[in-house]
Amino acid sequence: MYQAGISGEKSLNFPLSFLDDKRFSIYHDLRIFDGVHYFQIDTLVVTQHYLLILEVKNISGTLMFDPTFNQLIRISDTKEEAFPNPLTQVERQRSQLRALLQKMKIPEVPIETLIVVANRRAVLKATEEVQFISSKVIRNEYLPTKVHSLDQQYDDERLSMKEVRKLGRTLVKLHEPLERDVLKRFSISRDDLLVGVACPECARLAMQKLHGRWYCERCGAYSRNAHLRALQDYALLVSKEITDQEARRFLRMDSGDAATRLLKSLKMESTGSTKGRRYKLDFRFLMFRGIN
Repeated sequence: MYQAGISGEKSLNFPLSFLDDKRFSIYHDLRIFDGVHYFQIDTLVVTQHYLLILEVKNISGTLMFDPTFNQLIRISDTKEEAFPNPLTQVERQRSQLRALLQKMKIPEVPIETLIVVANRRAVLKATEEVQFISSKVIRNEYLPTKVHSLDQQYDDERLSMKEVRKLGRTLVKLHEPLERDVLKRFSISRDDLLVGVACPECARLAMQKLHGRWYCERCGAYSRNAHLRALQDYALLVSKEITDQEARRFLRMDSGDAATRLLKSLKMESTGSTKGRRYKLDFRFLMFRGIN
């Protein structure tokens, strides 16, 4: 689910690249405490004229928006699943953001919301209120056109550039990333984890490192980047930092020097001296490296 969400957010990079970076400030994955509750915004676009909250949905199948029962129904083959209504979700985000801006003594500025469907194969439908829903739910390629329409709708300058920069600095300062201790949540010991690099073809543990590639003895598959998925697992399950010795044990590598070379080749941020160096595992970076 997390990976699908990140892929959906990544799909916004292209349509957002059409926006003038001198006029539009864009913030991703904001998670802020409003004094009572945390609220999270996938993407926030800040201008001098208005703010725009983008909620990204990367869901396949037929998506039926049902305002009567306040739900989103996903129809896939003969199966139906109910999801929380994203329109209600973004309205709550707008309310919390507006209250936060008031506390920050930011001048009142219009806040618009959009649901952006990132999955190209998704079919969009609505049980009723079709005109309203179609104005709030768009496909990602339509985003630049929708922003242009908002520019024409809001031509009054509400914020100075100084206030825009102040708002951006404050939002970044208030941002608190969500930390999940999965092992603690499910009462699993770190020693219970199966270690090694899983084969991307047959999922067997553990592949061997041979001549710069990972080799699976079971199915004969080779891979150059199978270790990226294992390091993703480590970042999500154990820690977002890793030493060369920890990498050697978790990847089941024979050589500590080979583990050091592997980590250095990823060009990730690190801290500490050579012997005690800790590499920072960025889940997004590892995932994108595995995709590209």
